[in-house]
Amino acid sequence: MFDLSDKQQISGLLARFGLDEVEVNIYLYLLQNGSRTPLDLSREISINRSRVYRYIEKLVSKKLIEVTGESRGRKLKASNPQNLELLVSDGELKVKSQRDVLPDLIKRLTGLPTQLEREFEVKYFHGQEGLKQMLWNQLSAQKEILAFSYQNKNLMVGKAFAEKIREEQVFRKITLYEVENETDQGDYWYTEVANWGKYYKSRHISPKVLEIKQYIGIFNNTVSIANWVEGESVGVEIQNALFANTQRQLFWNMWNLASIRIGRSGLGSDLPPGESERKPSKPIK
Repeated sequence: MFDLSDKQQISGLLARFGLDEVEVNIYLYLLQNGSRTPLDLSREISINRSRVYRYIEKLVSKKLIEVTGESRGRKLKASNPQNLELLVSDGELKVKSQRDVLPDLIKRLTGLPTQLEREFEVKYFHGQEGLKQMLWNQLSAQKEILAFSYQNKNLMVGKAFAEKIREEQVFRKITLYEVENETDQGDYWYTEVANWGKYYKSRHISPKVLEIKQYIGIFNNTVSIANWVEGESVGVEIQNALFANTQRQLFWNMWNLASIRIGRSGLGSDLPPGESERKPSKPIK
């Protein structure tokens, strides 16, 4: 008989071969005590008879139990432990088969239209606290946030909370890309957050091409729209994969049309042909 520590160690090793606790108990019991009928096994290890039959089928499929006799004379016997090698071989073949089909399976599953893509979920936000929640929600972004930006987040939610958002964005290594009517790329006068320039990129676009009067953010499957002009602070989040992807395409098209401009320091500019230099105002960050 096994002592308790030996049984625990062996049970742990067998678990690595895909056996659960009941399967381990049945296999070790038969290995130690010899052949048993299903009824005897059920009584001796205190497992419901119907459950015993289910586990017998599992262990037979794993080649760890052999069944002899027929009908009422049927007996169960533990197979030679060497059969564990067969279990490993079967597992290796199964993994190889799974790996062979995995790329095609991922491609097919990714291409399926999901319920999330078909449905819209709309959330509404009011007041400055609502706008704070919207900005915090954007920190769930995977790698990047895209935004058509208006004014400055310090004005939108107060500098203390805006700095908290920037710090968390840098900590999570999320890059913010912004298209603005005014920009200050390289001149971050509004923030003291370290490494902000590493995770913030902006481009200027003329209001003649695109006039921006609200903040529109795009992240994951969500588009957020915020307005805080003339004492009115309201916002909405629209969650829909297809809608978000459309807005994402529009953003990158505008990004490619936009130009890089150094801000208040006047270190340089890259303006569209025919557009004159002008003093930038405070952008949203």
